[in-house]
Amino acid sequence: MEEVSGKTAFVTGGASGVGLGMAKAFVAAGMNVVIADIRQDHLDAAVTELSGGPGGVHPIRLDVTDREAMAGAADEAERVFGNVHLVCNNAGVNLFNDMASATYDDWDWVLGVNLGGVVNGVVTFVPRLKAHGEGGHIVNTASMASFITGPGAGIYTASKFAVRGLTEALRWSLLPHGIGVSVLWRMSRSSWNFATAVPV
Repeated sequence: MEEVSGKTAFVTGGASGVGLGMAKAFVAAGMNVVIADIRQDHLDAAVTELSGGPGGVHPIRLDVTDREAMAGAADEAERVFGNVHLVCNNAGVNLFNDMASATYDDWDWVLGVNLGGVVNGVVTFVPRLKAHGEGGHIVNTASMASFITGPGAGIYTASKFAVRGLTEALRWSLLPHGIGVSVLWRMSRSSWNFATAVPV
């Protein structure tokens, strides 16, 4: 996507942190932005902060693990702004514990948000992007934990390795449809990096 003004972005985890940073950049570029987040207080604050820019802003309270709610959010985004062109599957959680002692609940929570949320975003939005035929882009947030491992965040690392693999494979599927696919990962406290997902 080279021309973004007037187009619509949908950002999960969009009311704080990296998601809010993306939303700010998109609004400043003239995009309409749907910020989806599980926390209403963050949504309220984000709308106040983002209002007044050249692009429109619409908040949706969303649990990315809820597939029906994700579909409903996509419908609402289209009702408010029309076709969605940029989908940022950004919502994520972390759990610092001993992976060998982790419970099923630990695994279900982290994988449900970090991987399941991305899957739900892809399954919900990709058919819509293909159907409107105007091109678009999918951005999936990973981490340096999608490249390296370490102690204390094993489930998170597993989820982010999976997100990177999903993203690299999805790139091949969407290439013929004019839909780009990128993975976003953090290298340091002061820098974030986008990469077009190219399988290696």
